[in-house]
Amino acid sequence: MLKTLKILFELSLAPKGTLFLIDEFENSLGINCLPQIAETINERQGDIQFILTSHHPYVINNINWKNWKLVTRHGSTVTVHDASDIPALNTASTIDRFELLVNSPEYEDGIA
Repeated sequence: MLKTLKILFELSLAPKGTLFLIDEFENSLGINCLPQIAETINERQGDIQFILTSHHPYVINNINWKNWKLVTRHGSTVTVHDASDIPALNTASTIDRFELLVNSPEYEDGIA
């Protein structure tokens, strides 16, 4: 809970233009904490730049998919894709975007 409060205070008090870099921010947070943090991130997205990594379905489904950057790797070649460039995600389907993402052709072969 202390980590959650710290993140919420930092997000709430950060001045415009702040950059937040959080690698897998769901780590060591309870599932009950994720909704409030995701909501706060969504509220501040116009004022603050976020670079977040996550593999958690809740986070992936509750952060606007049009803001995603997806990273793929084939050998030593790393490529960054805009989510809007991945056809499987650009749909009105009611399936969670997390499921669409993990089943997209870009991740079909895994990491080589």
